[in-house]
Amino acid sequence: MTFMLDENNYVGEDFVEVDLSDQEITGVDFTECDFSGAVLAGCLTSRTTFTRCTFVGAELYSTKHSASSFVGCEFERTSWADAVLTGCRLLGSTFTSCRLTGIRFTECDLTLASFAGEKLAGADLSGLRMREINLTGSDLHGCDLRGADLAGARTTRANLSGADLRGAVIDAATWVGATLTGATIDVDQAVLYAASHGLTLAGADR
Repeated sequence: MTFMLDENNYVGEDFVEVDLSDQEITGVDFTECDFSGAVLAGCLTSRTTFTRCTFVGAELYSTKHSASSFVGCEFERTSWADAVLTGCRLLGSTFTSCRLTGIRFTECDLTLASFAGEKLAGADLSGLRMREINLTGSDLHGCDLRGADLAGARTTRANLSGADLRGAVIDAATWVGATLTGATIDVDQAVLYAASHGLTLAGADR
């Protein structure tokens, strides 16, 4: 049975295995709510905030989110397949063993989020704010990261082969053990990368 939301503020509510599919959720605040096993497939959220909420085994595939926030949320074994996020904040949220196939981000802020070990191969992450994001061991091969702000990002052991990093901010990013085979970078990035590895790029100042 589909559960209909009738309030604008929920604190500590139990939405475990609740069916919220295909609903339009606008201007609602959820704080420390449990959405484990919940079905939100096809939902449309706008100006909605989820703070420290838990989504274990939840279904968020084919959802659309506009100017919504997921702050300090936990997503584990959650399906985000073909979800679309526009102007959203995922500040400090953690993604573990999630299905992210076809997910699309536009003008989103992923600062301090963790996608460690997640598969985002081929995703368009261009222009996103991703400061201090945790991408340790993530599969990012073929990703479009042009113009993304990756300052302070942790990319240890990440697979960035074939990724396009031109124009991305990579100051203080950690690249230890990262795979960059076939990745595209610009001259300024090459200088930064070389310097971080104790190398001097000949002719870079010409």
